[in-house]
Amino acid sequence: MKKYRKNIFVLCLAVVTAVYGILSASVTQSTASQWGENSVEDSYGDTIVIPPEQRYYSIQNAYIASYTSQAITFSWYSAGNNDGFYIYRMSPYDSGYKKIGTVKNIQYSTHMYKDTGFRKGLSFSYRIVAYITDGAGKNIEVGGVYTVFKADFKAPKFSALKRKASKATLKWKKSDGAEGYEIFCKKGKHAYKKVKTIKNGSTLTWTAKKLSGTQTTKFKIRAYLKYGSHYVRTSFSQVKTAYALSTQKVVKIFKKLQKQYPNGKYWNHAGKKKYNSSTITSRPCNHNKGNGLSTCNHYNCPNGIIGYQCYGFAWKMSDLIYGRTAKIKNFRSFAKCRMGDVIRYSGHSVIVVEKHSNYVVVGECNAGNTCMIQWGRKVYRSELHRALYSSRYR
Repeated sequence: MKKYRKNIFVLCLAVVTAVYGILSASVTQSTASQWGENSVEDSYGDTIVIPPEQRYYSIQNAYIASYTSQAITFSWYSAGNNDGFYIYRMSPYDSGYKKIGTVKNIQYSTHMYKDTGFRKGLSFSYRIVAYITDGAGKNIEVGGVYTVFKADFKAPKFSALKRKASKATLKWKKSDGAEGYEIFCKKGKHAYKKVKTIKNGSTLTWTAKKLSGTQTTKFKIRAYLKYGSHYVRTSFSQVKTAYALSTQKVVKIFKKLQKQYPNGKYWNHAGKKKYNSSTITSRPCNHNKGNGLSTCNHYNCPNGIIGYQCYGFAWKMSDLIYGRTAKIKNFRSFAKCRMGDVIRYSGHSVIVVEKHSNYVVVGECNAGNTCMIQWGRKVYRSELHRALYSSRYR
């Protein structure tokens, strides 16, 4: 009887085992087709498939955390359970996006990536793309975000130009991101020509040699960097001028005059009992109240005219530069105008501090009808129709 019961138990166990094997095989086949081969073996040696959790990505708050001239750092938050992220980059010089980095995903965490291939001055497009790894170990991209970023590559600024005899030493401020500089020179009426390429972004000075003593020479500079085989250049700096030696003396005198007759002061004797043509004050004239010329300064001009306000001031400056006995030559050509000339136009007189192709920078008095001294205003060629120019050194 005991032997009979034992045989019945063994038979039942065999049946249960067979049925379980059939069910396990069925689950393995149907689940593997959906989730991939993610499985383990049970204690009987049978394969049981364990379906993974559903895969998804979530890229949030992606932004540019910081950048320098040669590196940029991105930050983003991941709430997804994907396996990682690819970082792509493209510039206008690239044929398409290039994979530059991989970041492993940690769910519910902030991630960062630093691109040291970034160059200030180029417009870069970036993509942060999530991926998952399938059962065969292949990474599959499932989506992402992108951004376009450009940091301005600014032109360098001249800090000084010193001329001595036939040499001129240029100094400029560093342009962030520059790998080098290109210097252009314009001699007299000739066009600008590149005269020097400096292949070091930290070099901030250069000396031009063999300059003409009778010719004005102008300089401008731009910075450059390389991206692969391509050059990226800034716009040009402002122009710096190495004047002819004779003109250089006038420049120095102008600097002294601008200190002696400061911008914003008044060329008058308002409130003064004693005064002369060198008197300046901090009080404006009140021409609009009918005071006439009672507080205005005047000057006995070299052409024999007693000049008040703008006229007297311009000719006084001219005498201080060239001397009382310097000859005067009048003409009506803007093209012939130079630094130090006196211009009479539209009832107003000025003295030329700088001459440019389309305008002049002037010194003057009474532009606002208060006898105020002003230096640095631009007067364009179009405003000088039928103007009378007076030169002292032709």
